[in-house]
Parts: sequence; C-alpha cells; structure tokens
Amino acid sequence: MMGSFSNDLRYACRTLLQNRTFTITAVAALALGIGANTAIFSVINTVLLEPLPYPDSDRIVVVGRAGGGQVPEPVFAFWEQNNAGFEDLAACRAGAHLNLHGPDRPELVAAVSASRSYFRLFGANPIMGRTFTAAEDSPGGPRVVVISHGLWQRGFNGDSEVLGKTITLGGASYAVAGVLSPTFKPYPPADAWIPLQTNSSSTNQAATLTVFGRLAGGITITQATAKMVVLGKRYAETRSRVFGDPDIRVVYLHQRITGDIRPSLLILIGAVGLVLLIACANVANLLLARATARRKEIAIRAALGAGRGRIVRQLLTESLLLASASGVLGLVLGSWGFHTILAFAAGELPRLQELATVSSLDPRVAAFTFSLAGITGVLFGLFPAIDLSRTEFGGALKESGGRASASRGQNHARGLLIASEVAIAVVLLCGSVLLIRSLVEMHRVNLGFEPRNLLTMEVSLAGSGYAKSSTVDRLATQFVARVERIPDVESAAMASALPLQGGIDMIFNIPGQALPEGRHFSGDVQWRIVSRSYFEVLRIPLLAGRLFREREGRGTVVISKTMARKFWPDSNPVGQVIVIGPELSSDYHVGTTEIIGVVGDVRERLYFEPQPVMYQMPSQIPDGDMALVNSLESTGILVRTRPGVASISVSQAVQQALLAGAQLPSAKVRTMDRVSIDSTAQRNFSLLLLGAFSGVALLLAAVGIYGVMSFSVEQRTHEIGIRTALGANRSDILYLVLHQALRMSVAGITIGIAASFGLTRLLQSQLFGVTPSDPLTFATVPVILLVIALAAAWVPAMQATRIDPLTALRHE
Repeated sequence: MMGSFSNDLRYACRTLLQNRTFTITAVAALALGIGANTAIFSVINTVLLEPLPYPDSDRIVVVGRAGGGQVPEPVFAFWEQNNAGFEDLAACRAGAHLNLHGPDRPELVAAVSASRSYFRLFGANPIMGRTFTAAEDSPGGPRVVVISHGLWQRGFNGDSEVLGKTITLGGASYAVAGVLSPTFKPYPPADAWIPLQTNSSSTNQAATLTVFGRLAGGITITQATAKMVVLGKRYAETRSRVFGDPDIRVVYLHQRITGDIRPSLLILIGAVGLVLLIACANVANLLLARATARRKEIAIRAALGAGRGRIVRQLLTESLLLASASGVLGLVLGSWGFHTILAFAAGELPRLQELATVSSLDPRVAAFTFSLAGITGVLFGLFPAIDLSRTEFGGALKESGGRASASRGQNHARGLLIASEVAIAVVLLCGSVLLIRSLVEMHRVNLGFEPRNLLTMEVSLAGSGYAKSSTVDRLATQFVARVERIPDVESAAMASALPLQGGIDMIFNIPGQALPEGRHFSGDVQWRIVSRSYFEVLRIPLLAGRLFREREGRGTVVISKTMARKFWPDSNPVGQVIVIGPELSSDYHVGTTEIIGVVGDVRERLYFEPQPVMYQMPSQIPDGDMALVNSLESTGILVRTRPGVASISVSQAVQQALLAGAQLPSAKVRTMDRVSIDSTAQRNFSLLLLGAFSGVALLLAAVGIYGVMSFSVEQRTHEIGIRTALGANRSDILYLVLHQALRMSVAGITIGIAASFGLTRLLQSQLFGVTPSDPLTFATVPVILLVIALAAAWVPAMQATRIDPLTALRHE
C-alpha cells in the first residue's frame, strides 16, 4: 500500500511539474486564501484561545456593577471582610499617569494603586526585593513602590542597588521595594505600583476601583454572581444607598479583556473563510478544465484495469500535493500578514505584549495551517476527481487528437462554481461597503465643536502637587496666559478630559423633584472640569444664560443642551439649582449649585449620540474631589492655532512652556483630527482588513471568470468557426461570450444579494448611521460586480472574435 502511494506521489509530482502554469496558478490562489486564514487565526489564537499568562487564569474574574464595572472603595473593603465564593480578592485603581522626576527631565509613567493581594492573584513575582506588606497597604502606611523590569532598565539603567532608593512619583517620595520579573504582563498595563491603602471605614463613594477575584474550588461563576448580589443588597441596606443596585456582574477576566475585539475578529475569520472558498472554487475550476484534457489519459488507465477508486486516489493525491505546497507558502504569507496586521492595528488589539512575541512556527498555528491545507485539498479536488473517474473510456479513446470536449455536467459545474465565487464576493463587498459608509457617516456627524487647527496633549496632575483646587485653578490661568503669548496660538484651555474620549460620570439631585423609581438620585451625567476659556477654544456655542466669568463664584455650573432637554423638558434650566454628588463623599460640598448657562452638545464618543454633560471650573471643586479626579484621569491641554500653521512647531513650544512653568511632562501630542480618527481605530481596523479581503475576493472572482471564459472559448473554437463561416459578425460572437459570463454573474449576484440581507445583520454592532439593508449599498454592489465580470470576460470575448474559421475547421 505504501509502495502504491509512493508511486502515486511520484506520478503526481511529475504531472504537476509538467504543467507549471497550472501548478503555479493553483498554488498561488490557494496560498493566498490559506495565508489570510493563517494570519487571522494567529491573532485569534493568541487573543481568544490562549489562556491568560497568569496562574489558574481560567478562574480569575472581574467583579463589578453591571455596565459601569468599577465599584466604590468602601464596597471593596466590605467585600473583602465578607468574602464569599472567592479564594482571593484584589483591587486596583488605574488612572492618570504619574510624573516621575528623574535626574534629567521628568517623564510620565503608567502607575497603578494596587492592593497587596493583587500581586498574589496575578502571580507577579519580583526578581529583586518584595511586594507590599500588610502595614504598607494600610491607611497611612509607608510609601513604597514596586516597579516593572522595563522601568528599572529604562529609568534606572538596571541599577542593582535600586532597592530602598527614594524616587519622586506624582510629587511624593516613595522607596523602591521591589522589581518585578520581565515575564510578568500586567493587567492593566503599568510600570509602577503603589499601595492602595483601602480604608474600610471610608464613606467615599466617588473613589472607584476595579475588583478582581479568583473563584474558589467548586464554585461556578453563576454561584459567585448570586453570592455577590446578596452582598450588594446587604451593603445597600447597611452602608450606603448610592451603591444600591444589586445588579452585580462577575465575568471572566479573559472575557473582559477581549470583549470589545471579539466580534470584529469573528467577523474577520468568517470573511477570510469565504476568501478561501473562492480560492478553492477557482482551483476546482482549473481542475475541471484540466480534466477535459486528461479524459483520454484516464480512459487508457481504466482500459488497462485501473478501478474507479484507484483513479480517484491518484487524482486526490495530486490535489493534496497542491494543497501541501500551498500550505507551506500560506504559512509564510500568513506570518507576513500577521505582522502587517500588528503594524496597522497593534494599538487596538488586546494582549499586545503576547502578540508581539508570537512566532509563525507556533505549533497550534502550524497545525491549523496544514489542517486547513488538507481540508481544502479534499474540498477542491474531490468533485473533479469523481467526475473524471466517470469517464466513458470507449468514447474518450475514439476522440481525435484535437481538443477534447467538456461534458455538459462539467460545463454546469464550472458555471455553478463561478456563480458561487461571485455570490461570496457580493457578501464580502456588501459588508465592506456598509463599513465604509458607516465610517463616512461617523466622520460627517456634527461634533459640537470645531476640530480644525486644534492641538491636544495630556499632562498628569495626579499626586500631592495639585491636590488643591486653588493650585489647579492657578495653574490653568498661568498656563493659558503663557501659551497664548506663543506666536501662531489663538487661544488655549485645560480640561479634565478631552472631547471624544469620555470621562467621569457624576450624580446629582434636583431639589423638589421626585426621584426616579428605585434610584436615590435624579440623574447620572458626564462631568467636566474646565478652564474658563474652554468653550471659546472649542467654539462651543452658548444657547442660553452665560458662561463662566474670570472670577466665578463657587456654586455655579454650565450644562449641555441634552442635559437641559432631558431634565427640564418644559422649563428653562437657567437659574435652577441642583445638588452635585449627594452622598458620594464627606469631602464634597452638598450645597446647591446654580445653573448659569446652557451650551451646545459635544460628542463625548464619536459613535454615540451626545450625552448630558455639566461643566465646572477648578475653583468650584472641593479639594478632595479635585485630588480624586486628578488621580483618575490625565488632564487635557487644548491649543487653537492659526489656520495653516504647522502643529509640530507649536506643540514643541507648548511642551517647553509646560516644563518651564510647572515641570509637567506631556504625552499623546495629537491634533484633534487625529483624536477623532483614533477614537474609531477599532472600527477602522475591521474596515481595513475586511476591505482587503473583499479586494482579494473580487480579484479571485475576476480571475475565475476570466479562466472559465478563456477555456470556454478554447473549447468552442470549432463552434465559433462554424458560426463565423455561416455569417456571424463580431458583435454576434462578442454577445455569445459576454452573455455566458453575464448569465453566470447575474446568478451569483442574485444569490449573493439574498445571502447578504441575512449575513450583514452580523455587522449591526459595527455600523453607524446606516442599516444592514442599506439600499444604496445593495444597489451599488451588483453594479460593481457586473462591471468586473464583464471586464474579466472581455479579453476572452475579443479573442473569440479573432478566430479564423478556416483555421478552426482545419484543426478538427
């Protein structure tokens, strides 16, 4: 049996080498499809399939409120004291970066406030020193810091004597307690960790944390959720009504990390699977065309005693050999494609540190590639092999030495394969056009401000240096004055968060108004702390009342149009009073705040409708809450430049002003147009890849149509010669060929449009401003496919018009 297989393999090699054009074309088409699948699978394997790089990662969960996720600090302390269903609970606060003041110049580092149990839960082992002690993680404990291996190398030149040294982080001094292993991949990403020092007796509901847990043995996630819901109700009844929502969620950390990207990756693996189907259909068409020329060979083999199974095995051996060669080349193309994907979308892919170390020789990826090659080998080779094994060798042996004629069944099969290719291309193209239209609509929406000529950057005010509101207010005033003296700068402002990037929510009450059922406050809206010039810099229109004055009283607030319409639908909100942050913190001033103005809406997220927003100046914020806001978010810098001015030169001057005036390093220097693009980066990632795959599908479909029509013209040479001899002119011959291509294409387009109506529903979450059944898309795509089909068939049609009837008849 092995000897027989060896003979089949040697014969297959000789046959394929003798037909180099066919072999190269088939291998190239398949390798393209297999390579695309390999590239996407490499991403999916690392992001979705590989376990997280933590001990028992399948038991690590995130515990939090439904929707918001994070929980107040005293809630975590309550959970720790009443732990139910978890081996361990840990918490951290990943907010604004901190300023690390080094010997040369300050730099921003990602810092996380973490509980002592954080390192144990994530298996973070230091290579030097230790993590936090119980005393250090208690309120008022010593200030220590644990640093990453990268920061140790970058910021301290790998100093072996770094332990115990004092560094200035966020304006405060910390002693270095330990250096973590270079293999530790932190979540959330960070370079420095300081003790969380949770106060179990605190009543501050504004300081929120991300809580992690490790499920106890034998406890399911459903059971853990039920236990936490009971704890939530107990907390609401005994501690605080603010956290009264018992709708607590327990989700696996893996799901939390990959949740946003999962739909996009699944859509893309479906898309590349369709591309591979088109490649298989193309190769099957090539094999059917080749089968016609091999009918006499197969007939001779059958006449000499080869059974049908033996013939099928020989032909499948050739197909599998083609697939194996395609698999090797596909693995190379997949590796190149994988690194190209990382280059274009690395910032939008979770588990980036792990993706960067993925090898194209990863066993699971290699196994996937060659398994896919084997399946495709059978898929595209089986039908042509069975069809060819049915050859009536008596009739085949009687054929002359000229062109062998294809059977009616083979012609129908090739037409069906082409229709299938066109149908798949229609589905992919519909999805791409919908995403393109969605992106266009997204960037056409009214942002509520003028993004052109607007430079942005971020600074950190976290730490002791800017814990007081008066200090932040003075910084904003001095910064604006200093920057506005820079040539080519029109105006400048500071804000607790940049537009299009979301920010902090804040609850409030409306005195005298009934509270919504089941809630202990009137509303929950976006909250922005802004300098007085903020509305002028962004050119946000004033709709009613007034804006902030230079010396504004403490109890005033400006609200957005959507907030006014939502909470005061039948009255003028200007002059009304609200209570901001009731029951959130003992530090917060719970007195009334007057609404002095209403401004236009600004989109806080590009793909969401405008949210209700309220604005306050730094001088109006209590010190405790100012310190909290600074610890949670980086502060945004906005500079409006004169039209036509290069932003690079201005950004350098602004950064120098920040360093000279307040020793504040800046990061994320971008134009507002770039901020807008970055805010849709994940959707752009899906669009880029789906568009690329659609282009490949169109190319393969066009090649398939061209190949079938070329073969059809070659097989019908005798017929076309007779037609021409009997008086058919060029337009008749042209119509004969193009009509055949058009018939197959229209059948495929009809099937593809019907399938697209159902399959584009899967893109619903990725769309903006268009529906999955958008009429313009479904009217445009068929036209594009028809044009491409006619273009692909045009060359064979023109060749048919140049057939000499005498030559054709003499050939027969």
